[in-house]
Amino acid sequence: MRRVNYCLLQQLWCVLFVVLVQASALAQKPDTRLYKQLGDYPFVFVSDSLVSTPPVISDSLFDMIARGVRFKVNRTELPTNDPFISLYNDSLVPWLKEHNLILREVFVKGAASPEGPYDNNLRLSRERTNRLIEFLSSNINQPIAHRPINSKFVTEDYAYLVKLMELADDAEYQQVKRIWDSCNGDERLCKSKLMALNGGTTWKRLLQVYFPTLRQSRMVLWYMINPGYMPIPQCNSVLRADMLAVPGIAAYLPLVSDSMSAKAYKRRHLIAIRTNLLHDFLYVPQFGFAPGGNIQLEYYPLSGHYTFNAGFTFTNHRHWETHKFMQIRDAQLELRRYFKGQGQFIGTYLSAYAEGMVYGIGFSETKGWEGEGGGAGLGLGHTFKLNKRGSLRMELSANFGFFLTRYDPYVWGNGNVIDGKYYYDYHGSISDFKKRNHQFLWFGPTNAGIHLTYDIIYRKKKEVTR
Repeated sequence: MRRVNYCLLQQLWCVLFVVLVQASALAQKPDTRLYKQLGDYPFVFVSDSLVSTPPVISDSLFDMIARGVRFKVNRTELPTNDPFISLYNDSLVPWLKEHNLILREVFVKGAASPEGPYDNNLRLSRERTNRLIEFLSSNINQPIAHRPINSKFVTEDYAYLVKLMELADDAEYQQVKRIWDSCNGDERLCKSKLMALNGGTTWKRLLQVYFPTLRQSRMVLWYMINPGYMPIPQCNSVLRADMLAVPGIAAYLPLVSDSMSAKAYKRRHLIAIRTNLLHDFLYVPQFGFAPGGNIQLEYYPLSGHYTFNAGFTFTNHRHWETHKFMQIRDAQLELRRYFKGQGQFIGTYLSAYAEGMVYGIGFSETKGWEGEGGGAGLGLGHTFKLNKRGSLRMELSANFGFFLTRYDPYVWGNGNVIDGKYYYDYHGSISDFKKRNHQFLWFGPTNAGIHLTYDIIYRKKKEVTR
């Protein structure tokens, strides 16, 4: 009987332990009836406009869900190629602006990795936090100073180090955790003990495995639904179902079928192909229709304003019976800067271009030219979508600059001898003849375009890494 009672008590203790663990986990998270954590962006909470108090973000919860920018050793400037910057600029910010959500509060923490001098790490953590706040300020409609900022500088983030080791099931997790707990938050003391642990071998391994991740500024954001407008993203069915529970949200949700949700578009264009319709259907006075092949390829980075363009135009019309020919080979390189940032690459842009050309053109028996040339200049254009996801676009453009060419005129026959061949229009001594006796320089409009653009190569979104 005594043994049965002992087993029963043991089972009750296990049930109580599980309940306490679950209750502790729930207590770490803000009230899910008021704040909804976005599934695709775990560092973002959204609430109804009636909610006036910010979510409670504990240190442990912050370490689990916060995302941010990883810095280089002893540097405080934002690395432009960091995965978080591209995710935030190219994905989250456009969605937030499109759905008219209002930033309510920023929770931000900056830190340095422990390998450097402590006083220098103190400076790094503060400046890195400020860099992240400045980055946020550049991507919202109002200055970040108008928003409550809950910022924290952690000189050497040993608490986050312990959490990372726990998540990695590191063999030395318990040793490092005991040292950190025994130091009661004294970072200098913790540093000296960790450097001495296991003769310094543990410190060297931490330096390689975990310290690069500690060089971060991370954030958690709270957004409020604008009372006058409440759209919700259709990114996946799980997120929709979760957001429906927020007070006041359901009334704003359009009905969308599961099949539509399944078609969520989660890829970024990498390379697009373009053709200029004005070249494809070219008409030249005194010559007639002279369509040519025109192919351009545009490369899109993950973020920013700039793209890179390369194009080639080819025409090969030969109507010898009427003495008309048009043979052109033109190559062009172009750098574009779109006014609209965040890696959207849509709307108005400015460009700088350079080109090189070889040509042979004839309009009649006595009107023909052969030569080479090149030029450079600036362009202005505007791109707009032709389909919903933007993979097909139309573009209007105009280029202005200079074109310098050296050439020789061509004529049919030579003097009184008509032998069915074209010759340079030259009447001096043959021994003195040199090609490209003529030169022409043009300033002004150099090209115009009505372009069709289609994305042919995509890249997957880069995931946020801790």
